[in-house]
Amino acid sequence: MIREYRFPQLEKVIFGAGALDRVPAELDRWGCRRALVLTGSTLSTRTNLVNRLERTLGARRAGTYNGVRQHVPSRTVQAALKRAREVRADALVAFGGGSPIDAAKIVAQELLEDGQTQADMPQIAISTTLSAGEFTPFAGITDEATRVKGLRGDPRICPRTVVLDPELTRPTPPQLWAATGVKALDHAIEALWSVNPQPVSDALALEAIRRLRRHLPVSVTETDDIDARGECQIAAWMSIFGMANVGVRLSHVLGHQIGARWDVPHGVTSCITLPHCMRYLAPRTLPQQGLIAEALGLQVRGRSPEAVAADAADAVEAFIRQLKLPARLRDVGAREDELPAVAGEVVAERPGLREEPDGEAALLALLRQMW
Repeated sequence: MIREYRFPQLEKVIFGAGALDRVPAELDRWGCRRALVLTGSTLSTRTNLVNRLERTLGARRAGTYNGVRQHVPSRTVQAALKRAREVRADALVAFGGGSPIDAAKIVAQELLEDGQTQADMPQIAISTTLSAGEFTPFAGITDEATRVKGLRGDPRICPRTVVLDPELTRPTPPQLWAATGVKALDHAIEALWSVNPQPVSDALALEAIRRLRRHLPVSVTETDDIDARGECQIAAWMSIFGMANVGVRLSHVLGHQIGARWDVPHGVTSCITLPHCMRYLAPRTLPQQGLIAEALGLQVRGRSPEAVAADAADAVEAFIRQLKLPARLRDVGAREDELPAVAGEVVAERPGLREEPDGEAALLALLRQMW
């Protein structure tokens, strides 16, 4: 059987302490002189990082938009798009977590006309969390009226350069850092049990699990451990490698709609959904869950696949508990009476889930377990 593996239009990853200083050279290489910085208010008002980036860019910066919010509300994207047009931006520099990075992608998509390529609106993504959205050609955007999150996909909106500088992650709140680390773990596990698996993604996903298990707890308790934080950034990169090829199966789809409806950070949604999805999918993913268990450091040899899968879910649950992260929907402001609506939105986003045993009813039961 002949298969394909498609690579995103990501040209370069610059990683390691001090990588921020390489950003101007990237813009110069592309001949860009009017870059717009997209970021959030927290990073711009509670740290000096945005000022530092602005100084680093110098005259290459045409302006800054700092109104990006969690889950990328559509009105903030429209405001960022207006700002990009006002300053006649010829490049976008996303700085922060997954929301600024997704916002920049959607702004780029809106600015690009038919027939134009990624090079006509190149992006640099500078990540301060472990959400890893900077490595994909996908972006989420939330309709504020319906509280439903939609997904955009376009090969041209993948950042051209990604910058991973662990020094920039020091001010990231510990809970946000830890939760996005669990999101990276979720990426890796979703890749492994994909219905369209790829050997390259499998190998990198397993290594991502090993590195996160080893380095994420240390990076949370010892925020000045730049080496541990850098290892986590590499693990997040590995976790999402090839996402356009393997896709996501369940946990992320649930997370999209849980996050948008109740304004729950996506890292936190992974903390809530992942162990339950592991148990729910175990009967259909026993070989993959054995690999996951082994990467988590569990004893696999000589044990039944069912017992190994059960232990893997328990181990992930304990890992999340060790990081002191939320684990129940009721703890993050979710409403029990809205669970049926969320189940419906999940199926609307991923119609193939209707083919799972008991379809939407099973998803509602799963959400109730998470409650």
